[in-house]
Amino acid sequence: MSKYSLEIIPKQIERIDILPKDSFRDIYVAFIPGDSYKNIILASKTLIAKGYNPVPHIPSRSILDEIQLNDFLLGLNNVGVKKLLAIGGSPKNKIGIFDKTMDIFNTGIFNNYDFIHINIAGHPEGNPDDLDSEKNLYEKCQWLNENNYKSSIVTQWTLNVEMTNNWIKKIKTYTGAKYKNNFDINIGIAGPAKLTTLINYAKICGVSATSLIIKNKKFGLRKLVKHNPSEILDNLIEYDNVHFFPFGGIKELSSWIEKDKV
Repeated sequence: MSKYSLEIIPKQIERIDILPKDSFRDIYVAFIPGDSYKNIILASKTLIAKGYNPVPHIPSRSILDEIQLNDFLLGLNNVGVKKLLAIGGSPKNKIGIFDKTMDIFNTGIFNNYDFIHINIAGHPEGNPDDLDSEKNLYEKCQWLNENNYKSSIVTQWTLNVEMTNNWIKKIKTYTGAKYKNNFDINIGIAGPAKLTTLINYAKICGVSATSLIIKNKKFGLRKLVKHNPSEILDNLIEYDNVHFFPFGGIKELSSWIEKDKV
């Protein structure tokens, strides 16, 4: 059984050949603004050929309309994709008619295909693009349960251990009581990276980088000081799986897994 999942963009496909054997099974394919959904389909097909389970992002705000959504899902279905990650996507780069994840769920198009597992996003430190993120999370859980999909909640990468542990407890209490723990929590973690690199990604992703900024100032000009994922993982509790964002590179993450987590 694999220990982790990984998030990449299509141009990183060849880099996964250096991943430690048996450490990863699910490879999430991020659909960044400006990319083509056809690239996500092709990347998913390549991952299947390499023996991985692709989990393509379906960002509602990056999809033009129901016709394009149907074509996207049809293409993924045809290459053998069984698991998806449905997200809202960037509000600054919205291109079509959809405003949020529930908009694409409510089209009914997902139910026309053979997808088994539809994951959704969670935000332990809050979501600056959605002030009602927990309420909307519960609405998505209800839809997935009513439509008989397996699902995991995959979180944005986190830096605040206390806030994340409180969030995990709250979400598990809710889903455990209402859905008998049918929603695993896959906690997002940044792979090893320079602190300056991580600060830049935090600004893009809407993650609070306060602790990183303080740490970086402490070390001054020593720009090679790296974030160690263990500093976060060793203090988190009750999560089900780890989902890595390889901001420092796939090679760096692979080395960390082989050296520090064997």
